[in-house]
Amino acid sequence: MKSGNIRNVFLLLFLSFSSVAVLAQNREIRGTLKTADGKPVAHASVMIKNQQQRVLAFNASDSQGTFLLTWPDTAEIIGLRVEINHLGYKKVSIPLIADRERYEIPMEAEAIDLAEVVVKSRPKVSLRGDTLSYDVSSFTKPEDRTIGDVLKRMPGVEVEENGQIKYNGKAISNFYVDGDDLLDDKYAIGTKTIPHAMVKDVEIMQNHQPLKVLQGKTLSENVALNLTIKDEAGLALTGQAKLGGGLPGQYDGELNTILFNKAYKMLNVGKANNVGTDLATDFTAFNRTGRLADMGYAKPAELLSSGTVGTPPLPTSRYYQNRSGSLNANNLVNLDNGLQLKANVGLLLDNNNLNYYSANDSYLTGDTIRYSEIQQIDRSPFLIDVSLNAQVNKDTYYLNNALKIGYSGETGNAALTSNARDMDQQLSSRVRDFSNQLEYVPSLRNGNILSTNWYVGHFNRPQTLDILPGINADALNDGQPYEGIYQYTAIPSWFNTLAVGYRIPNGRIMQGYRLSMLNEWQQLRSQLRLTQPSGEQLAYSGSTDNYLDWQRHHAQFTATYELQEGNWETLLSLPFTWQHITYEDPGFQLDETNKWLLFTPMFRAKYLTTPEDYLSFNYSFNNQLGDISDLYQGAILTNYRSLQTNGTVLPEQRSHNLSLNYNLQRNISMLFVNAGISYTHANANTIASRVLTDDLSSIVLLPFENEVSSFNASAGISKYLFALGATAGLKTTWGTTRFNQFVNGKLLPYDNVSFSITPDFEARLWDRISPNYKATGTWTTSKLADGGVGNIPDRQIRRYDQSMSLLYSPFAHTFLRLSGRHQHTSQAQLADIRYFFVDANVRYQLDKWNADIELDLTNLANITEYETYSLSANQAGYSVYDLRGRMAVLKLTFNL
Repeated sequence: MKSGNIRNVFLLLFLSFSSVAVLAQNREIRGTLKTADGKPVAHASVMIKNQQQRVLAFNASDSQGTFLLTWPDTAEIIGLRVEINHLGYKKVSIPLIADRERYEIPMEAEAIDLAEVVVKSRPKVSLRGDTLSYDVSSFTKPEDRTIGDVLKRMPGVEVEENGQIKYNGKAISNFYVDGDDLLDDKYAIGTKTIPHAMVKDVEIMQNHQPLKVLQGKTLSENVALNLTIKDEAGLALTGQAKLGGGLPGQYDGELNTILFNKAYKMLNVGKANNVGTDLATDFTAFNRTGRLADMGYAKPAELLSSGTVGTPPLPTSRYYQNRSGSLNANNLVNLDNGLQLKANVGLLLDNNNLNYYSANDSYLTGDTIRYSEIQQIDRSPFLIDVSLNAQVNKDTYYLNNALKIGYSGETGNAALTSNARDMDQQLSSRVRDFSNQLEYVPSLRNGNILSTNWYVGHFNRPQTLDILPGINADALNDGQPYEGIYQYTAIPSWFNTLAVGYRIPNGRIMQGYRLSMLNEWQQLRSQLRLTQPSGEQLAYSGSTDNYLDWQRHHAQFTATYELQEGNWETLLSLPFTWQHITYEDPGFQLDETNKWLLFTPMFRAKYLTTPEDYLSFNYSFNNQLGDISDLYQGAILTNYRSLQTNGTVLPEQRSHNLSLNYNLQRNISMLFVNAGISYTHANANTIASRVLTDDLSSIVLLPFENEVSSFNASAGISKYLFALGATAGLKTTWGTTRFNQFVNGKLLPYDNVSFSITPDFEARLWDRISPNYKATGTWTTSKLADGGVGNIPDRQIRRYDQSMSLLYSPFAHTFLRLSGRHQHTSQAQLADIRYFFVDANVRYQLDKWNADIELDLTNLANITEYETYSLSANQAGYSVYDLRGRMAVLKLTFNL
């Protein structure tokens, strides 16, 4: 690809969106609208009026708060006034002054309670600039406990089953508690723990920029959420103690302490249970793909596993047979000098097991190969995660140092029967993770911004897989019986990044320039050993051990240009990367050096159709190179039936990505709509080739031109129905993906098509009854594309999963809830699968003791076995899982 031609094309595209015609004029004024603390006021209506209140000129302020007005010189300057109106700010009207062409106009914030516009009893919502505030008390119901319960009911806000929060279809980038990022993106523990009574407002901050020094000096599309804490809630330490026990042999306990004030914040939670609650979800980071990926590194792969089947499409409480304990400690101190100190510590100890049967059919040209397995897996994962952070975030500079230390792993034992062959497996994995990132972003005297960043990190995940007795002797041990298998892998890695940037925020076009140097050192070590009847361990004769060394060094220069004119916002990013990669393995006479000059531009345009709605277009070109896990040539037994190797060609994938999105919100009527389409086309120089036999699957990465394309469309709507006091929503997605794969020497081009629809509804009737309904219907089709070889049938799976609940409050402080979940799965030529789960809950509030007593009855129908179908390309799967049976747990919660 010729980078010069591409740059010219993108510069033309950028200028076509951002240029504005120069009109003849005789008189004009310019100005800036800012608050008392210096924040720009965007999208305000600015007009010139004469003494008769006739409008002579009109325009809107841009994202920097600047405006330009022109009008004919036939009007006298005396008697003319400039008038500014903006929802959330006080109206301003000042006279024009002769010979003055620039005005700095201060704006005074004034919250507008949109709830009082039409209906007095409607929930209260206020808008101030780009921040939408939900009054928590307006959306709270008597049965609610935590802020997470209330968030699910707010129109436009979506809380997924894993705890991730989205606003109008877009995931939030930050979760604040009174303006402080206490939980460091692992905010699910906060929504499940913070009592709603502590929170005054939930603020949705659009176009959010977390660094104060960059606010108003760069464009942002991020959405953040802030919990505004009541003044009285920050005066004393609060918390809860929960004790629960039941049958058969169940326990569930929790102790948390909470303090939120300006100087000190804490949220510390200890938990233990065996009722099926997966405590690992409390340590999930939603927006970060990982510390390494955030810095541009490839996270070393997890090469080994003990099975080939995932978990069932059910909440963990249905199937998770566990004994778990965790500590989640989050503490933050704000010092008088602006320094913020934060510590996030996570500890997890767990033991869980999963029992299942699975059959997987692979359809070939004229043949079908079936793999079956019966497995009882006993896992013992653990986690120690420590994050220490020191930060100063001021208008003049930003300073941050983040130290992260992690140690985690898992030991798993599995008794497995595959194709009528019994075996025992033991998988052990350990992760050692360390990183430190130092970032300094000062504002210079000339108003420009300098940024420096230094990151250093280490990561390693050694794994071992032991299998007894020896299996697949024909393929692995020259047909001779043997005692067992030992597989070892490790990818110790070191990373380093130095970056410096310079931003010029003033002027019509905001400019940013960044130079970064990245260094990566990795080793891939593996051993495959077969224990012979004599007890001697011999190396697998079909391959040499891996002793692969890898280095990647790159220098990148990125120029970024941002422009806002009228209702347009445009951004053009032009990264040029010189990359140098070397890798060698003496055992395979492998010694390669490759150099690339990469150009990966990105363009974004956004048009504000109204102050509340916008249309956005995005284009990016990516050139992704493989990593060390794509190059090892020594065979690795990744699981009991998969043997994998690679070729000498480093995978490279070039992809074009386009998307068009529309976002609408009507804050007064509480209507939120989003819709979008996206298209991706990728070309790769390698393809995975699978060779299937009755007992073993071998995978080799081959040099072969390969194409993958996908098209997706989605839409969502969320509305508050005032007459019913209800929140209703509907989401739908449709997507198609075309890709190729080699199976037993045949090229099979496949089309996968999926469609899903998700309605939800929650209401409050007669102040005593609350019905709730949420469902997801999915249709997945996999078929051989035109031109494919062989007669492989099309396959389709249809699944409808709906949850219903009815809450009834017959007396004050008493709540009865009956819940049901119905699932229906069908696949052609196979029997339909149907399930209906029923749960019940009774809760009574003991005001005198400041406590709750609660009885949970789970799986009343005592369904102990669960069947499901799966579909992927030419593979169709059928699985049966053991479930938790009927349970009854009595819980007592004390509010401290």
